[in-house]
Amino acid sequence: MPAPEKVPRAMAPKFAAITALTDVFCDKHLNDEYRALIHRVVGSLARKRPSPLLKGREEVWAAAAVHAVGRMNFLDDPSQNSHCKPNAIYAFFGIAVGSVLRSSSGIV
Repeated sequence: MPAPEKVPRAMAPKFAAITALTDVFCDKHLNDEYRALIHRVVGSLARKRPSPLLKGREEVWAAAAVHAVGRMNFLDDPSQNSHCKPNAIYAFFGIAVGSVLRSSSGIV
């Protein structure tokens, strides 16, 4: 399990909701290394002032965080131990491609 991220108290519920969703995805498709990276990304977004996480649904931010970390780490490359295609991310979170791309472009 990744070390807990330090986030502002006001953002703790939002951080917890988003990372709960990403943790389920990591349990099914990824590993603890990805889980830790995703927590760091969401924690960083939670610490921004104002936090972009305040706008939008948790599912969109969860999918965007997984997508952004995945893009930076070649998640869609089948030669990697942990891998999945972007469409699997979108389908898992029930999010349209455009929603994820709009949110993840602000992460990377």
